[in-house]
Amino acid sequence: MSLLNSGAWLASCFPEQAQDDVWADNPDALVSGVFSPKVESTKVAGGYRVTGEWFYNSGSWHADWAVLSMPIPNEAGEIVDMAMALIPRSDVDLKETWFVAGMRASGSNCLIATDIFVPEHRIMSVPPAIEGEFPTEHSEERLYSSPLGPFFTVGMVGPQLGLGRAAFAIVKEKAATKGVTNTIYTRQADSVAFQIQLAQAAMMLETAHLHAHRVADEMDAAAQRGEKLDFLARTRIRADIGWAIEHVVKAIDTLLYAHGSSAFAEVNPLQRIWRDSEVASRHAGILPMVCYEIYGKGLVGSDERITQMI
Repeated sequence: MSLLNSGAWLASCFPEQAQDDVWADNPDALVSGVFSPKVESTKVAGGYRVTGEWFYNSGSWHADWAVLSMPIPNEAGEIVDMAMALIPRSDVDLKETWFVAGMRASGSNCLIATDIFVPEHRIMSVPPAIEGEFPTEHSEERLYSSPLGPFFTVGMVGPQLGLGRAAFAIVKEKAATKGVTNTIYTRQADSVAFQIQLAQAAMMLETAHLHAHRVADEMDAAAQRGEKLDFLARTRIRADIGWAIEHVVKAIDTLLYAHGSSAFAEVNPLQRIWRDSEVASRHAGILPMVCYEIYGKGLVGSDERITQMI
């Protein structure tokens, strides 16, 4: 749901004609998105012919449209730009490839295009979007002026925060009736070791929420003022996101230790929370170490960009 909401936001950054293509006849249309293409494109009259594959398209089972990245060639066939194409789901095939330990219901499958046509008005250049410059005619709508990288990375934190809070609530509730095996404690709640672990998990989750909400508040405030976040601020946002993700994962791990081995029983929702969080935290856009490197390069004034999604 989080990524489909992000896809709808991105579709709203396209020109109005493209927005009407999506929502004029179906106001409830859902939009997915993928930025890792194996794609070839050719310029033709009025647009491009596109062939390729996109992994991993979360929400693919539910989406009516997809924003899919593609190269932009010149007349000589040389790649001169990267763009996003807004494509109806009916134009592409779906191959089920998402067989993983966690996030099994996300439908992060492969979309396949075979010589489809994409009109010019449904093409958006990536470099300006990274800076928060979009082709929508409605520039007064401040929600649609945030830079692309921070918007998408912060959008992936919400589900992780929810997973952490859910795990905490389950472990805390069960502590009143669940004992600590092979100890004198008939209630985990009476164990000092359990109390310390619960406190540690609570603090890690609080830390994650504080960093995530700081990012959201800063992005919203800049958009409302009509200002662009500078490069260093955007690198710090990536670090904030990585920090939040890392601490949610650590908090859930601590909670599983506190709860005990029954957390991994198939009937226990904690095992699914654990699997989903572990898989989701490995998304390329929010890997903590990559996020920290991005911020570190910003702090020392390095011009090297290891990714354009900043």
